[in-house]
Amino acid sequence: MALLWNMRRRKLLVAFFFSSFFLARNPCLAQADFIDIECLTVPSSVFANSIKATLDMVSKVTSIVAPFANTFGDRLLANAINDCLDLLDFDDEELSWSLSATQNPNGKDHNGTGDRRSDLSTWLSAALGNQDTCLDGFEGTNSFVKQVVAGSLNQLTSLVRDILGMVDQFPSAQSSLNSKSSGGKRGGKQHPRERKLKSIKQSQFPWWVKAKDRKLLQAGSQETGPDAVVAADGTGNFERVMDAVQAAPEYSTQRYVIYVKRGIYLENVEIKKKKWNLMLIGDGMDVTIISGNRSFIDGWTTFRSATFGMILLSCNLFGALYLILTGCDTTQCKKL
Repeated sequence: MALLWNMRRRKLLVAFFFSSFFLARNPCLAQADFIDIECLTVPSSVFANSIKATLDMVSKVTSIVAPFANTFGDRLLANAINDCLDLLDFDDEELSWSLSATQNPNGKDHNGTGDRRSDLSTWLSAALGNQDTCLDGFEGTNSFVKQVVAGSLNQLTSLVRDILGMVDQFPSAQSSLNSKSSGGKRGGKQHPRERKLKSIKQSQFPWWVKAKDRKLLQAGSQETGPDAVVAADGTGNFERVMDAVQAAPEYSTQRYVIYVKRGIYLENVEIKKKKWNLMLIGDGMDVTIISGNRSFIDGWTTFRSATFGMILLSCNLFGALYLILTGCDTTQCKKL
């Protein structure tokens, strides 16, 4: 009996060792049951079912809002309704990413940073904010549509808030202990989140900006080798920035560079969510100027009034867009 117990005990210890070792190396990664421990405060099945129920609610709210689209002569109201439809579409995508990250943790994910906890928090926080943005668009309208939409959105907001509360915002004590015992590293590799501060301090770039992209950001406009050139005087491929943006490939896995030559461009530029890996560079803050004229008075919602607006879904690495007004100095490069 003693021999049998010792053998079982050794097996348990070995199993525990490998489980602990794997968790230390890959928090929020690998098998779904590990995600339960490292990323969530509830079992992954509960988390997944909650997201599915919320996705159903998104569909229901969309079906309520959609019939009102393009049925009113009031521009502000029409824009507010269209904004809501776009934002509900973002909800659907962000929730779907969260569901996929839980059900398929080993799958290749182009939408996240590799840090599951951070990704889930970011996607769900974005989904939570979409409802507020939607309701803000109805400011100044007196239509009954606002009351109809508000009631449905409040239910959706409550569901998303509950799901966000299921994400463990802080590493467990054991995970922190494992991290400290390995010198802030897991399995000999420093975790991306732990490299973040060090990376920014050393190079002024966030940790997720790859080396080749850093070189691209530091290069001058003539060195970059743009894929398209915008010139107000007609010497480029396009005369309007928006035309160049619309011509850019969708869901591109390669960086697509648009060089906007010096000049004043009187237009509003909107980067849709399908435009991945898009990069705009100019000749300088005072010589490459994009100026729009949309305002609330003219019937535009705040969501649509930006001179340069982008639909970036959370931390979509391939969706990152860089607007470089000067083209070379990293202190003047802005990630929007």
